[in-house]
Amino acid sequence: MCMPSPPKMPEMPPPAPTAPPPAPMIEPQKVTPPPEIVKPETEAKVKKRKSSRQQQQQAQRGTAALRIPLNTGGPSKSGLNIPK
Repeated sequence: MCMPSPPKMPEMPPPAPTAPPPAPMIEPQKVTPPPEIVKPETEAKVKKRKSSRQQQQQAQRGTAALRIPLNTGGPSKSGLNIPK
């Protein structure tokens, strides 16, 4: 008994032609404006001195308000595990 011949593989179709690469975009050259002369500040800005009350109020706002004061609770032991 003879073995039948294996089935024939169909031929592959030719590959599709690849598209040509796009033409490079040529951007028009932009004319740069002439540099502007910046006047330096002649007067130095001096901050007004804050009173101690204003400094205290400033400390109560912002990130200082998020701090946990370590001296809360007086001389007795506090809940924080920090040695004195």
